[in-house]
Amino acid sequence: MGQSTAKKTKKSSAQTSKEDIIKLITADHEPLKRLIATLKDLNTPIRTRRRIFEQFAPLLLVHAKSEQESLYTFFKDENKELRFDGIEGEVEHALAEQMIEAVKMSEDAELWSARCKVLAELVEHHIKEEEAHILPDFKKESDVEDRILIGKQYLELKEHYRREENLTIEEEEAIEEERNRDYRPSNLMQ
Repeated sequence: MGQSTAKKTKKSSAQTSKEDIIKLITADHEPLKRLIATLKDLNTPIRTRRRIFEQFAPLLLVHAKSEQESLYTFFKDENKELRFDGIEGEVEHALAEQMIEAVKMSEDAELWSARCKVLAELVEHHIKEEEAHILPDFKKESDVEDRILIGKQYLELKEHYRREENLTIEEEEAIEEERNRDYRPSNLMQ
């Protein structure tokens, strides 16, 4: 009986650790990073970058809105040390949303490429800052229970915004497959 209780506790903490907001955020950053690399690469054909942008924008919006309403709200309301980081993150998210709209409105190929590259660099900077400073600081100042609670909220919000962006699980899987393709011009010729 004691062994089965120990197994349950171990299993339950293994499951809940998957819901730690830090793990969820960093996992969601990975596909965005891969798409950013293609969006910034001006040697990649514009047709390919446009297709990648159409995948990148909804993924970014779902991630950003969910992060903002869960993690950044916690920072602003509950954590004085990270309050400024939450506000700064919200500003960066607002800029990213504005840039997404600007990219969508760009009819000229060069203007589209320039705006798309700026968007990609903005998001890349945001991710690097979060992973190098904000999330490690939050981990030091928080307990796992708070991080799991925020993680659960993040997952609920993510599902809500996924529906709002009409992004299905199947589409996310197709995007994942697309992300793993190599779009360097030398590989497109083969």
